[in-house]
Amino acid sequence: MSIEIWAGWFAGLCIGLFVILHFWVMGKPAGCSTGYGNFCGLITKKVSYFHTGEYRDINNPKLWFLIGIPLGGLISALMSPEPWHLSFDFGMYNQILPQTDAGKAIWLMFGGAMLGFGARLAGACTTGHALVGGAMMNPPSLLAGAVFFMSAFVTTRLLFDAF
Repeated sequence: MSIEIWAGWFAGLCIGLFVILHFWVMGKPAGCSTGYGNFCGLITKKVSYFHTGEYRDINNPKLWFLIGIPLGGLISALMSPEPWHLSFDFGMYNQILPQTDAGKAIWLMFGGAMLGFGARLAGACTTGHALVGGAMMNPPSLLAGAVFFMSAFVTTRLLFDAF
């Protein structure tokens, strides 16, 4: 069975429409790093670093937005005609990640924690800065988005040129 891939222009249009729809329905910009911080804040109530903004409880739209990301992926996988299975196959990244499944899992958890820390430090994630802040033409968000993508480009080139 072949995999259908959306055209880049169509996927970009859908993402842009989602950003507008989310702002229209919720009255606040989309973004998941605040939800991540709020989730950590619910677990570690004594660490004030994670308590951001007005949302500090379970009735938090950004927290539900964050929960919806993996939930939507799970629903999509379960509705797929192909059988679903857990895999640690990362394509071209297999050359630079550890070879054992446990090593990959540890590396990815560390990377995810660093992404969360960086997003909290920057005041938003790539969704918040590049998509929402970019759509609003917010200068700090445009700069942050440019730095995010340029650092990802440089890091990828360094990793794959070194191997």
